[in-house]
Amino acid sequence: MFFSNIVKKAFGFIREIVLASVFGSSIIYSNFILLKTVSDLFSQLSQGSALQASLLSKFSKIYIKGNDISLINVLSFSKTAAFRIFLISQALQLPIVFYINPENYCLFIFLSLVLGLLVSTNFFSSIFLLIIQGKGHFKKHSIATTIDMFISTVLIYPFSIFFGVLGIALSRMFGLFILVYKYLRPIFNELQGERVKFNFNDINLPIMFLGNFANIIMLLSRFVAGLDDGNNIAFYNYAVVLLNALLTAVVLNLNTIVLRRLSIKKEVKLILFSVFSAFFLGLGLVFIINLYGLDIFKLLFERGAFTEDDTLATYYYAKDLSKSFIFIFIASALFQPFFSMDQVLIKKTSKVMVIILLTSILILFSAFIFFDNTARQNSLIMIYVLSIESVLLAAYSSFKYFRTKTN
Repeated sequence: MFFSNIVKKAFGFIREIVLASVFGSSIIYSNFILLKTVSDLFSQLSQGSALQASLLSKFSKIYIKGNDISLINVLSFSKTAAFRIFLISQALQLPIVFYINPENYCLFIFLSLVLGLLVSTNFFSSIFLLIIQGKGHFKKHSIATTIDMFISTVLIYPFSIFFGVLGIALSRMFGLFILVYKYLRPIFNELQGERVKFNFNDINLPIMFLGNFANIIMLLSRFVAGLDDGNNIAFYNYAVVLLNALLTAVVLNLNTIVLRRLSIKKEVKLILFSVFSAFFLGLGLVFIINLYGLDIFKLLFERGAFTEDDTLATYYYAKDLSKSFIFIFIASALFQPFFSMDQVLIKKTSKVMVIILLTSILILFSAFIFFDNTARQNSLIMIYVLSIESVLLAAYSSFKYFRTKTN
């Protein structure tokens, strides 16, 4: 599982390098990133460790009994939820299409439909991938998801050349289609046996939000960066790709180990080790970006449509963003004790923290209307305010963990 996660992250990184060489900081690609931010936000809530934490234990308990299981209720729920996600995505994405006012409206409306189909199919497939894990078939899960990313990565260059920005979404859809057809289709026929009770109450949205807070903060800031009708969002995106690599490759894997240990036994030293490791990794990231960032971005991205000016703009954006990742790393580490607790115990606290974060987000968006700032400045304000606030909430969650455990 650990190795496959690293491989999938590597494929995702390669995709970004290919996209940089094909599109650079073009306006059409920048508009695509802004539109895609909505589907990416949905993907963060419908995939990843947060959804796994919410549902994997349920499926594991069901299959450990060894009885025949009917997934008819799961299939029905997944179809309904996926359709609702598609409708919501269109309600959010279509106004963005009219906001960016592209030269080719038909292309971007079609892109909105494809991205909506992609995010709804992603959610649908995520449910059944968790069932595969619940059965204990972790190797099969790793192979299926790795092949999905591999196919998407292999196709990204030819599809982008022939279909432009539409090819980005189509390459991803093609990989997902292979995943569903090859690995998930047989599960759809498991309709005989004891019916699994499954509905929206089984999904803990506040936990899913907090579990993906780091990526959600980065995506919200990316969205703000794209509200200038220019290519600023492209530089933000390339900068975060590199900054986020350390978060996904090191910090999140360290957090996974910590979470497993804390689920068994309370270890104060382990928590302190995790927090200090996150702090020093963040400092190391800032140091590397400031000293070697320009050379790194030049090596990774400067080819094809990605020019020297693009490299400089991306580098300066990364420098300004890098310190916020110290707070994101620390908050990510501090949240782990909280996530190790029983979801019933933390459900109310999770809701309160999510409400606080959502309120802050609304206040920031409202304030930006009156601020005479650039989109770049507003994106930095967004990521720093929310990352610092996340540290405070994560610290409270750790306090809640110790207080609850000792009661």
